[in-house]
Amino acid sequence: MIEKFRGAIVGFAIGDALGMPVEGLSMSEIRERYGIIEDFLPSPYGDLKEGEWTDDTEQMLVLAYSILRNGYFNPEDFANALKGIENVRLGPTSKEAIENLRKGIPWTLSGVESDTCGSAMRVLPIGLVYSFSLELVERYALASSVVTHRGPAIAGAVAIAVAAACIMNEMERDEIVREVCGRVRKFDEFLADKIMMAYHLAGEDYELVAGIIGNTVSVYESVPFAFYCFFSSKHFEECALKAVNAGGDADSVAAMACGLMGCMRGIGDIPGRWRRRVKDYDILIATADRLHDLHLMLSDIR
Repeated sequence: MIEKFRGAIVGFAIGDALGMPVEGLSMSEIRERYGIIEDFLPSPYGDLKEGEWTDDTEQMLVLAYSILRNGYFNPEDFANALKGIENVRLGPTSKEAIENLRKGIPWTLSGVESDTCGSAMRVLPIGLVYSFSLELVERYALASSVVTHRGPAIAGAVAIAVAAACIMNEMERDEIVREVCGRVRKFDEFLADKIMMAYHLAGEDYELVAGIIGNTVSVYESVPFAFYCFFSSKHFEECALKAVNAGGDADSVAAMACGLMGCMRGIGDIPGRWRRRVKDYDILIATADRLHDLHLMLSDIR
């Protein structure tokens, strides 16, 4: 089981780092500038080196450390931790919500109505640690989202967290999509329909599917496309390169997709050339191991 935790956390960061240089680019722009991306590249803006990750991984780790401090999801602790983030790549919703928190607005009121994927891309640790109870995963995913993201964004957080928990429970892909869509439908029917569409399009080429589903920062596009990359791939590398070379919100899509695929396949399926060079690999492994230990402890208590 520890291999799943390591694969998920390290895989997430690697997906983020691979997608970082092409965030916001179209497929045609990627082809023109880079051809086909197969490895880490530095940021074209000079702010990040190859193998370094963005605020996506930073926020995921902030959530992980908050869980580790408390043993449960404490939204007030998480909100306080978010105040310390000073990442220039923060999305507009996260930035506004964090400013609200810094102004003293309580976490119950700080969240912004949004259909972006900022709360979905960081929620992975909840799905891993509390996978022994899908009800708890759903509730904690909801609570973790409203600190910064309200509205349709909540459904995206529920989708990714529940999917990770289902993978931890070794469900087959058809079982995963049914469970995810059933729970997401409580919050947003359209997102549930698009995730199911992504599942049914798994046999199609990623360039075609990106055009059908979309892969912008919208939760209605980034989350379903991340699911497509996961459902349509047999191995980690295949999943990562689809997510990255499609462009759009490439860092977040690749982080979500690779977190899920890393969980399913385990860290051994992640190419060594990426593991050796991703930023803070040892810290990522140590965090994964601590989350694993907490999961075992909570499972025993339960």
